Amino acid sequence: MFFGMKNNATAILLILLSTFGFAIQDTVVKILSSSGSLWQLMFLRALLVITILFLWSRIQGRSSDIIPNSWFWPIVRGVFMSLAYTLFYASLPFVSLSEAAACFFSAPMFACILGAVILKETVGLWRVGAVLIGFCGVLLVIQPGTENIKIVLILPLLAGLSYAMAVIVTRGFCQKQPSFSLTFSHNVLYACLGALVISFLPIISISEELRASNEFLFFGWVPLTRDIIFLIGATSITHIVAMTATIRAYQMAETSFVAPLEYFYLIFAASIDYIFWMVLPGISGLAGMAIIMFSGILIAVRESINQKTLNIRKTEY
Repeated sequence: MFFGMKNNATAILLILLSTFGFAIQDTVVKILSSSGSLWQLMFLRALLVITILFLWSRIQGRSSDIIPNSWFWPIVRGVFMSLAYTLFYASLPFVSLSEAAACFFSAPMFACILGAVILKETVGLWRVGAVLIGFCGVLLVIQPGTENIKIVLILPLLAGLSYAMAVIVTRGFCQKQPSFSLTFSHNVLYACLGALVISFLPIISISEELRASNEFLFFGWVPLTRDIIFLIGATSITHIVAMTATIRAYQMAETSFVAPLEYFYLIFAASIDYIFWMVLPGISGLAGMAIIMFSGILIAVRESINQKTLNIRKTEY
């Protein structure tokens, strides 16, 4: 019992480190959005992650751990993961970090629906209700039909949908793949996408006025100043630390205990918005975030209960 409590305490610290790390990573990306290029960031960060994974696997004598058993489903997963990151980051020049994050955290709701449709998972009334409540929270953040509507929040909402598709592919078709191979293949695709856009942006017919209005999206390559190099390196390091902490937290404690703690990201994001940009969500936005958090926690808890029930039934037969 004491050992379990110790594991849970460590898992809490790890997931708090993870969510704070991801919040810092995304803050750096938002800062870069005023002077850098999204596609350059994608390419260089993915290249650094690939290099670190390759060197780690060689040093550990586990080179096979970064190579998928088969490539089709890891590539499909990598496409959805790359799309999720791209859509989320593309929204950051226009909205606060907490607003974008709130819409992105619609992913558990989408995963619940997609799991029922694609994987034929059973979705009870509790989770159906949680999904409906969660989407009400999303509507409060986006505020459609009002003068405060932010159309650009469709981007992180679509990012949440894409991330949910990646979760479904992982759950349904990549369970036997080495975990590092999924990270490796995703970053290979991420680097390829960045390199492809960097190559074609200069020859695509885009008005200079549009390019100048948002260098982050419409410039392929910008001069690498010392500050930009430092910030890209910082996002790579925080990404690796946060991902490692997340994986370790889920290894040490039950999903139903760890998953709800990931919503601390929204608290960190709102705090960072205020500290860096003196921005706070309105009452509607705060209410929407609270509802989204409640919905996600309810989905995680019900999924854990269903899994335990399934395991008990399996042992009975």
